[in-house]
Amino acid sequence: MANVFHLMNPSLRQTPWVSALTSFGKDLSQWARIARQHPTHTETLLDWALKINVTRLVVWGGDGTLHRVVKGLWKRKALDRMELALVPAGTCNDLARHFGLSKECWGRWESVRAQGRLASLSLGHMAWKSSPRSAEVDGEDIFINNAGFGRPRSSFERKDSPWRVLFSFDPIGVQAQWDQGRLEGRYYFTLAALAPYFSGGLFFEPSISPEEGRLRLYLVPARNKLRLALRLLRGRWGRSLFDNKITKITSTHLSLETDVPIWPQADGEPPPVKPARQVTFRVLPEKVKLWVIQ
Repeated sequence: MANVFHLMNPSLRQTPWVSALTSFGKDLSQWARIARQHPTHTETLLDWALKINVTRLVVWGGDGTLHRVVKGLWKRKALDRMELALVPAGTCNDLARHFGLSKECWGRWESVRAQGRLASLSLGHMAWKSSPRSAEVDGEDIFINNAGFGRPRSSFERKDSPWRVLFSFDPIGVQAQWDQGRLEGRYYFTLAALAPYFSGGLFFEPSISPEEGRLRLYLVPARNKLRLALRLLRGRWGRSLFDNKITKITSTHLSLETDVPIWPQADGEPPPVKPARQVTFRVLPEKVKLWVIQ
């Protein structure tokens, strides 16, 4: 029998619905809300869940909350001990969008026998250095959905709107190397994707599956920003961002050096304070077990 625990971190928009459900609605087996004023509350609850041998952890939140849970399990070498499920109660919910999950799915994951399919998702790893000549990495992170660079940290700190983010891009000289080749060019941003959607439903190719075990790296060239803005507008209407100007690389391991400082981000999480000049992406051998609809 599954020992089910619901870990809740709804967005401000979704909080009234979650509060009504937990206060006056259904009887959940075990649950807790993450206290945002407590910076390590997610990890505290995760440690507790592992201690009492929870076998199915239901994450109520978005891509960032799921990222933090998966990262915590990965650091604790506990990914193989936990089945995960996702209730899309966050801001972007891009992974849930790929699998067709809705808020009403929570009942499927509460059942003793989950109603769906236990998918085995690939896990990506990103590491960065402030100097390519450095022997040690300055930081690392994992990602389930996507990771990349191009957005300046100042734009993140200002919490710029998507259109202001677009006009914050400056050309970045990139040298990329992977098993099958190398390239050089100048690009506005680079995205390493395990799953298709990012930034609330934008995509380059809708057919990407996080169960494939391969990375797609998309390099968006420095070009007229008005044309890029029109391309992003098409994306907001549900059209692909991919065109013949964008470079795509498919691999399991890539290394990139840049001519200016960059701030890498994974699954929309905050970028590091210290910038980088080299970033590597690779697919890890570990898998994430996630319940999805058949």
